[in-house]
Amino acid sequence: MPRKSRHNKKNISNQDEQWQQAWQSPDQMGMQKKQILLNSINDRIDNRRRQKKQLFFIGMSAAAAIVMAIFFKMPGIDATGNANAWQELASADSAKKIQLEDGSVVWLAPYSTVKVYADFTKKRSTILAKGSAFFSVAKDAEHPFTIGVNQQMVTVVGTAFTINKLDSVDLQLTVKEGKVALNNPSGNLLLTAGQQVITSQAKTGVVEITEPGAADWWLQQQMRLQNIRLEELINRIEKYYQVKLMYGTIDKNKKVTLTWDLTISLQDNLTVLNTLTGLNIH
Repeated sequence: MPRKSRHNKKNISNQDEQWQQAWQSPDQMGMQKKQILLNSINDRIDNRRRQKKQLFFIGMSAAAAIVMAIFFKMPGIDATGNANAWQELASADSAKKIQLEDGSVVWLAPYSTVKVYADFTKKRSTILAKGSAFFSVAKDAEHPFTIGVNQQMVTVVGTAFTINKLDSVDLQLTVKEGKVALNNPSGNLLLTAGQQVITSQAKTGVVEITEPGAADWWLQQQMRLQNIRLEELINRIEKYYQVKLMYGTIDKNKKVTLTWDLTISLQDNLTVLNTLTGLNIH
């Protein structure tokens, strides 16, 4: 390749010299040779034009590719280009009730977020993005209700249950009534009223039997908890308020009976609990 390049440059240089001679002394060069030189100059001009066009189209193609790459990577745009495919709903420091178009109801625990598909009447799809939510789903056999949590999917037709997003991978599912299907990398699992499951590394764990009321205990202003194990109570508190309690060494199997008042602060409720147990849970 280098030899060919030097050869081309040498030919061009000779042609330029010959053309200069023809310009200065037109009578000393025949018409045939002049025509050959003229054709070579025209060819060089055409080649340069083609190269410029090629560079232009290459540049335009590259620019178009960059624009397309930016477009498809922009957050908030789905496959159809709709930036408003999901409506985000969130709660502050107290529970929040959300009435959906199909008659279903979602109660968000404090500091929780759910996303609802914009065209919900055609596609009953939601995403639990943060915290805990209790779903009371209206029955519609033709349009299953789905909740995406991390990389797992919960599907129902009509039932009531609570989902708690534990972290970026796992969840806790507690069914109050009806049947709920959980789908994740470990397969499909059907849970019924009074059953609860916690996943580990996105795989379904052991199904536990629990009180159906454990799913929505926090929807009442005052909840009377009869002989509840400390471990279960602490678990409920931490998930509902999204806090990590400190309590040192305690007997987690110890049972207590108390009224949990959701109209007062967490600290005031903990004061009542500590008075009853003699512990320092904070």
